[in-house]
Amino acid sequence: MELKLGVMPSNGGADPATIARFVRLLEELGCESVWAVEHVVVPDEYNSSYPYDPSGRMSLGPHDDIPDPLHWLTFAAAHTTTLRLGTAMLILPEHNPVDLAKRLATVDVLSGGRLLAGIGVGWLREEYDALGVPFAERGARADEYLEAMRELWTGAPARYEGRFVSFGAVHSRPRPVRGTVPIVVGGHSRAAVRRAARYGAGWYPLGVDGDAFAELCAALRDECRAAGRDPGDVEITMRAPGKRGELETLRALGVARVVIRADPNDPAGVRDKVRRYQREVLGA
Repeated sequence: MELKLGVMPSNGGADPATIARFVRLLEELGCESVWAVEHVVVPDEYNSSYPYDPSGRMSLGPHDDIPDPLHWLTFAAAHTTTLRLGTAMLILPEHNPVDLAKRLATVDVLSGGRLLAGIGVGWLREEYDALGVPFAERGARADEYLEAMRELWTGAPARYEGRFVSFGAVHSRPRPVRGTVPIVVGGHSRAAVRRAARYGAGWYPLGVDGDAFAELCAALRDECRAAGRDPGDVEITMRAPGKRGELETLRALGVARVVIRADPNDPAGVRDKVRRYQREVLGA
């Protein structure tokens, strides 16, 4: 199986010409997907610990542009024809699921079915506070939101009754191109693995590798079987390793896509990085 190559911009940026040039270049280079991050706000100070860096601090700061990922991807869709469009990650509990279901379906339709809706529960309590959303039980809230969105995409009419969201006999159109928007569950906890097995077309763990990643892959297989699903139906995306040997280990564990970072402001650097990775690591 040929591994897919995705690219995540190393900084968001909101300059239209830069974004258009970047995504067209990725498509020209044969990349499969581009991934946009989400933070609605970045607190000036925060006590929450960023789980993906030993410092506990994320690289994005108060002075960085972090565009809304769905608006960013809609703009990217207008400048490409084949590039898949991923969010990494929408912080699902921070959204109204009825509204988000409509937004996701709309982007999917406008892009010709190219959307990959990466979702997570987040780590930044201060961002939740700014939005007036409870940080506690965010996992339970995310599960319910996923169920509610799936009902909105498939029900005719849609009905849902839960602890955090409820609606009765409503219609939400347009419908996603393939009947549902593919959900890619982000996270490296057992709860994220269970969520991916129950609701996900994909799983995108961050901040884990080696034996810990292998153990989570085994857990994913177990959770899929418990949910009555074929583990092969959950596509695994991972941060791109730097060596071909590491890549083969990931492939053996079922990884289908790897994602590298590249700077949209440096097109020559993007071209060199992608070509070098394709040649030296992917063996393309």
